[in-house]
Formats: sequence, structure tokens, C-alpha cells
Amino acid sequence: MYVQHETRHAELADRVEELARVVLPWVEKVTGLPLPRPRFELVDVDGLATAYRSFVRRQMERDTEGLDLTCYEQAKLVVHPQAAEALVRHAGLSERPVLIATSVGQPSTLIVPESLGLQKLSETPDLLCDLLVHSLTQQAQVIAGGGQVVPAPEWPKFSTSKHPIVQLSEGHAQWTSSLVTREITGSSRPDRSPLANVLARSLLERVADRRVARASALVDQAVSTRGLPAFNAVWNTPSLVPTLAEFRHPGRWIGRMPPP
Repeated sequence: MYVQHETRHAELADRVEELARVVLPWVEKVTGLPLPRPRFELVDVDGLATAYRSFVRRQMERDTEGLDLTCYEQAKLVVHPQAAEALVRHAGLSERPVLIATSVGQPSTLIVPESLGLQKLSETPDLLCDLLVHSLTQQAQVIAGGGQVVPAPEWPKFSTSKHPIVQLSEGHAQWTSSLVTREITGSSRPDRSPLANVLARSLLERVADRRVARASALVDQAVSTRGLPAFNAVWNTPSLVPTLAEFRHPGRWIGRMPPP
């Protein structure tokens, strides 16, 4: 377990590490995915913005390697990481954990403790448990596929909330949390934080919630029908990722999954 933090976040870092050690075996059991060295970084907004900009730049360089780009596309390679940094600073991205891949391709979850405090997550064990299950599940997805599928590619740019990879990753994390959180806390996936409840009143948030719920149901159906090994093949086989149409018609996607 690797938890990096600034001095003033030492207490929360200890709580994250302690609870993550409890959660980790359950995540590995439920998902069937090993996670040898989970990584969390507790940072301020500036640290998150800088790390996220660097991550996006690395992803774009990887995704465009060997491509003959136009002058306009080359300019986007410069502008897009800067826009990603602005997203962190001005669009509320710091209010939730952010999954990145480090410079050596290892997954890491970045957390801004001040935002956790605002949402009362750090003071609510059930909600913090849910956050860690979600984060560990997504890190396991990256490890399982060597980063081929998750995180989502940055080029060509696709509306993040609609990206099939993002929907599948989020749905899988929610499906895992619904099982793991119940085992650890004795209750189902906890209710949203007060701040998240306010945000959920927006149309965009409600649409995003429906997408995640639909993806979670697809994961449940796929695992029940084909089993964990067949489902987990998706993390290292980009062609197996469901299309947007297949999220609405799960039988079509399950029909082209590997046999159990």
C-alpha cells in the first residue's frame, strides 16, 4: 500500500491506508482481479491540476504515437493538457477521486482532502469505504489490462461522460461497491453525501447516474451469465469493450464475450 500525503493530511492518510487494507481483499475477491500495490496520493488542488495535466499529456503522446498529425492536431496536443488543468481548477474535478496512470504506467488515485471534508466523506466511514472500493476497483482494472483499456484514451477526444470505457469502468466500480460495502459495513452502497445530493438535482448528473446504473446492471448480467474470467477479458482486449448501443442491449454484447 502506498499513500503519499502532505504533513497536514497525515491523519486522513492513516485512515485511508487502514480502511484500504480492509477493503482490498474484498475488492480482489469480488472482482477476481489482483491489485498488488494500491496507490493513493493526497494532494491540494494545485497538485491535482499539475499531476492531471501531466497525465493527459502522456496519454495523448501515447495515443498519437506514429500518427501523421495535421498542424491543427499538433496544436491540440499542446492545448488539451492545459485545458485539462483548467478543468481541475474551475470545473469541480477536485471534488471526487481522480484516477491517473503514473509515468511508469501504474494506476494512482488522487484525492483532495479539503474536498473530502466539504462532502463529509472523510468523517463518514460508509462513504469513505465506498470511495475506496470504487478507487481500488478502477486501479485493478488498469493493472489487469496494462492500461490498454482504462484509463480512457485521450485521443481522439470523446465526451468523457459518454465514453464506453468510462461507463464500463464506473459501472464495474459501482457493481463492486454494492457487494463489498455491504460485506464490510452491513449495509448496501451508502447514500450520497449532502453535496452530491445537491449536484444530483441537475439534469446532467441524473443522466450520468442512469448511465452508471445501466452499466452496473450490464456488468452484473455479464458476470452472472459468463463468469468473472470471461468478463475480465475486457480489461486487456479493447475490441471487447461494449459499444454505446450494446449498453442498451446487453444481450448483444454478452453474445460476443468469450465463453465461460
